[in-house]
Amino acid sequence: MTRLLSALSIAAFALASLPAMAADSGMASGTPQVYALAAENGSGEIGTVVLTPMGAQTKVDVAVVGGAPGVAQPDHIHTGTCAKLDPKPTYALAPVVNGISTTVVNVPVSTLTATPFAVNVHKSAAEAGTYVSCANLSVMATKM
Repeated sequence: MTRLLSALSIAAFALASLPAMAADSGMASGTPQVYALAAENGSGEIGTVVLTPMGAQTKVDVAVVGGAPGVAQPDHIHTGTCAKLDPKPTYALAPVVNGISTTVVNVPVSTLTATPFAVNVHKSAAEAGTYVSCANLSVMATKM
């Protein structure tokens, strides 16, 4: 329950910050960048992806609202966009469990935002073919 409330708080904060962050096209290095996870396939699962620069690495926080409690939902960073992504993951992320996932990937934020990459979340390991939410990470995508 605490994790669900944390996920809801993160999502609410990110959504409340949408106008201010969308207007800021040049975020300082070290500043977390927030992207909206949009529901796919009628899932109703929305949330945020927060990229926090850590030099040559990036901390990736995923918060999802609407998933089944206790179900591990695989999530990955893929080359491409939500509309057309490479089905083979480029960077693995820790599964979303109770709405939360945190992973440090060995790539700088600038790489993840300079070319088309997307984070997608799957319904479950058993139903990995069903995408439930996705966020575009490129600088051309709308940041929150």
